Amino acid sequence: MEGNKVSLHPEPKKWKAPKGPKPVHHKNKNLIGLGRTIANQRKQENAIEFLPDGEMRFTTDKKQAGWVKMRSVTQENSLDEFLNTAELADADFTAEKNSQVKIIKVGNTSLVNQSGLLSQEETDEIRKKHQLFENKLIIPKRPKWTKNQSRLEIERQENLAFLDWRRQLAALSENHDLLLTPFERNIEVWRQLWRVVERCDLIVQIVDARSPLFFRSVDLENYVESLSKPEENKEKKNLLLINKADLLTRKQRKEWANYLNEKKIKYVFFSAANANALLEKENEEEEALSNAESGSKVQSSFEDGSEEIDSDIKILKIEELESLFLSAAPQFQQTDENPDRKLQIGLVGYPNVGKSSTINALVGSKKVSVSATPGKTKHFQTIVLSPDVVLCDCPGLVFPNFAYSNGELVCNGVLPIDQLREHIPPVSLVCQRIPKFYLEAVYGIHIPIQSKDDGGNGEYPTARELLNAYARARGYMTQGFGSADESRASRYILKDYVNGKLLYINPPPKKIGDDLWENPGLEESREFNKELYTVHTLPETRQQQIRTALVSKNLDFDEFDLAKDLEKLNFSMHVSSDNNSKVTGQSNAGATTHFYGGRQAALESAADDLDREFFQMNNVQAKMDSPFHKGDVLGKGSKKHHKKNKKSDKKKRVVGY
Repeated sequence: MEGNKVSLHPEPKKWKAPKGPKPVHHKNKNLIGLGRTIANQRKQENAIEFLPDGEMRFTTDKKQAGWVKMRSVTQENSLDEFLNTAELADADFTAEKNSQVKIIKVGNTSLVNQSGLLSQEETDEIRKKHQLFENKLIIPKRPKWTKNQSRLEIERQENLAFLDWRRQLAALSENHDLLLTPFERNIEVWRQLWRVVERCDLIVQIVDARSPLFFRSVDLENYVESLSKPEENKEKKNLLLINKADLLTRKQRKEWANYLNEKKIKYVFFSAANANALLEKENEEEEALSNAESGSKVQSSFEDGSEEIDSDIKILKIEELESLFLSAAPQFQQTDENPDRKLQIGLVGYPNVGKSSTINALVGSKKVSVSATPGKTKHFQTIVLSPDVVLCDCPGLVFPNFAYSNGELVCNGVLPIDQLREHIPPVSLVCQRIPKFYLEAVYGIHIPIQSKDDGGNGEYPTARELLNAYARARGYMTQGFGSADESRASRYILKDYVNGKLLYINPPPKKIGDDLWENPGLEESREFNKELYTVHTLPETRQQQIRTALVSKNLDFDEFDLAKDLEKLNFSMHVSSDNNSKVTGQSNAGATTHFYGGRQAALESAADDLDREFFQMNNVQAKMDSPFHKGDVLGKGSKKHHKKNKKSDKKKRVVGY
């Protein structure tokens, strides 16, 4: 029985960690197989491709999406230009170990005098060189192709033609020391233009009315005429649409009309902004009143304000523009091959000249997206205007052109302002073109300018003088030292210039002989724009401030001359010239003087500063009858006998007590 004994103290069991819940296998939520799709797509990108001659080709290049290929490229560095040229030439390169490769920039594509402005002599010399080589400034043209060719053959043919065009421009710039503006270097964007030109019967080239010749491409018109074949029922015509014509005065439109008629250029004045505003008013009135009478009132008020006696300078309305397109387009006959052929009108031009806005006005509703950033349209779009008319909107193209400075492209709205790196050149152009008194009146600031002896211009403000005055008045200061934020101020001023708040119209060339034309100088350009800079063209808020300031000075608003009498007024941050304080930080008369960002942010003339410190004429009092180093000066003893004088003063006080 001893073997069956049960121990009274059994050994304790070993502790084990408690087990968690049993794992539950979740159902796979990726029912569409996204991972397999990406893997298969990458496998197809690197697949073997057979060329027309039977040769196999294998590439590891990434195939980019359509929106990536259509990105506008106007400037390239040396490495990108070398790689893109090699890709167009379809050249293979082998990397060797320890080999030294050096990229050399080909062609003079840099723009000189980035920080300053060209003199009149330099401008005239460059202009003569531009006129000499004007016929060499061409656009890329699509080589001839047939339906029997494959897609690869056509693409290679186009790439070689595009490469040859780029080499011609580089040789033109390098051999003759010419400066070219940044132009479109992406062949995919040019392919959109080729398609629009080939399929359209009427090519409407839209230009900005503030500088029509800058946005007009003469070689594009020649390219359209070269594709015209009336015998094959493929006739093509050109038309120049001058948009934003409402910014020009009647006199300015008349001078431009005389020039265009003299050059036998078919043109038309139009304002897409006014047309769209009219459509919005009509829609609002129709929704509010739901009768035709309100719409007719709106239409009549617009016609009264824009009625022109001379047909050459008339700004066309929407209905008149549509009828002009039909009359200017070539007549064609429908054939058996294409019985349903429609009249196709292509709209071509630089970015941000108003192509999409013009289409919105023609269609009557917002069919095309409009953006303030240049280059919003990426692919050409076809829009049915009527059962017999189709519109084609081409992406904005920067055509090659001769350049004076890079700032001119920014001021014309070709290059985006938010991506601007050098802000001094375009702002210098604004200071040269817009008068100083008008800049002060628009922004309500006082711009102190330095004399020529101090390094300034003396006649009009420099870019830094304008930016400092604007930034201090708005409180745009940098961190740390607290100086004026010139970069931020320049973006606001340049956007006002591009949008037309600071308005400047380039005058047309003047005729000096038989088929000889000359661009006007700076003084003639200022006289051409003189009517734009009056008190009536200012914003309503500034006009009200000037009226209030005139009341305090007992001046009449109707007799007020903005160019001569502005310096007499105090309004907003503007300080009159008769005020003792010259500080731009002062607001109204009687306000305390202060500097935005501290004393170091003030922009003062060195000569005026020396005059204030050395010649303290206001504090001089001619009351001394003895030299300052002898005796008491103004009742005070000299430093040498200071202790003795203190004792004498003490005795006098004791005796007096």
